[in-house]
Amino acid sequence: MTALLILFLTAIAVLFVGLKYRSLLQPLALIGTLLALGATGYDLFGPGFGWGAEYASMFRFMPFADAFSGVAILATALIIGLSGWGFRNLNSTLGDHYALILFSLCGALIMFSYTNLTMLFLGIEILSIPLYVLAGSRRDDPAGNEAALKYFLMGAFATGILLFGMTLVYGATSSFDLASISRAIGNGDQMPSMLKVGILLMIMGLSFKVSAVPFHFWAPDVYQGSPNLVTAFMATVVKTAGFAAFYRLFAIAFPGAEGFWSVPVAIIAALTMTVANATALFQKDFKRMMAYSSISHAGYLLLAVLAIGTEGADRALLFYTLTYSLATICAFGAYIAVAEQSGDGSFSAFNGLSTKQPLLAAVLALSMLSLAGIPPLAGFFGKYFLFTAAFAKYPWLIVLAVINSAISIYYYFKIIIAMYFTRLSAEDSAEADAPNGIVLPAGVRWAVMLGLLLIALLTLAPGSVYGLI
Repeated sequence: MTALLILFLTAIAVLFVGLKYRSLLQPLALIGTLLALGATGYDLFGPGFGWGAEYASMFRFMPFADAFSGVAILATALIIGLSGWGFRNLNSTLGDHYALILFSLCGALIMFSYTNLTMLFLGIEILSIPLYVLAGSRRDDPAGNEAALKYFLMGAFATGILLFGMTLVYGATSSFDLASISRAIGNGDQMPSMLKVGILLMIMGLSFKVSAVPFHFWAPDVYQGSPNLVTAFMATVVKTAGFAAFYRLFAIAFPGAEGFWSVPVAIIAALTMTVANATALFQKDFKRMMAYSSISHAGYLLLAVLAIGTEGADRALLFYTLTYSLATICAFGAYIAVAEQSGDGSFSAFNGLSTKQPLLAAVLALSMLSLAGIPPLAGFFGKYFLFTAAFAKYPWLIVLAVINSAISIYYYFKIIIAMYFTRLSAEDSAEADAPNGIVLPAGVRWAVMLGLLLIALLTLAPGSVYGLI
């Protein structure tokens, strides 16, 4: 609760400070996120601030919500660290960008802690509406306009479907409260058709938010057309918020109906990981590849929803979202530094990067290896915990997930091959040796190094996070 207030007040302050003192925006936004991260840690590891219980009928910050809030706030802090370079060309709208990111993060925190379906809806909208604006913030870019329009229109349809599902669930259970819905469903032996349709519609609405197949068509175009830092935010914080909300809803409100909803969710998970990995094989643009990578990870994360009721499912979801977020932000940090200086977003932009910028090449290589789940990196432990949690219920789906993980190695290694094993032409070699070659900005350096350090810590001590909730 304290973290939510800090972030909201920081966003308001950023809006006013941005009117005159734009040089203070990044430090102010970073200080606000770090204070919110400290408040979350105090609630999670210490005695807490001891207030907020009066809002328990709407949202409640328990260890589950605090832990996921920490993941989202940490990811946002790293993205703000990259923003000194990523937002360097913004002038009058710089404060708006920081404020919208922080407001969107407030929506994510509500999605981690809601206890009522109305708060789930409000959290999704608070998260999404700033992103509709950020996706189209480059008004002179046709791809950005297309991304914003697609995201807004499809997001509006998905929200309508989700609301219709909530209405049917309310009609069948006479409550928006998650615990009351669970009591009304009981063991799910005699569920009315209205409730079944409502659950299915809510699955569809939430599947859009996490870009699961077949509700994923918006993601590649929106990821590619949006500003790079906004794409990184979508791929990490938004993904984390969507899956935490998905898990919380089905773990608290619908556990008695698992026999009904588990089949469609399992089918969506299988389709998501398979279609995304198969499509990613043919991508030549880095951001589109990362979009399909994000979709494939949505398929893996759905395993945590299917593992509800199994010991460690929530902890596996937490660990996976943290390792995935760190690796993705490090990858986008390297991409931003390379693509925005070379003017090329394809895989060929990384040719010989190990010669031009060895540090960036190492960061990007380790990020790709972690995303692929190569042992002994943290990404491997994330998949191990997740697959282990779901194996008892869905062994066939875990086999499919392992096969898809092996397939993903191919397109992740394309980047590594380009950086380390593709020879530079004479012109490229001269450019690499030139004083104005690929420059590593200070903000990007510190952000990716911190992300890489956290990945290393999770690799050496995965249990430090796995045991938080």
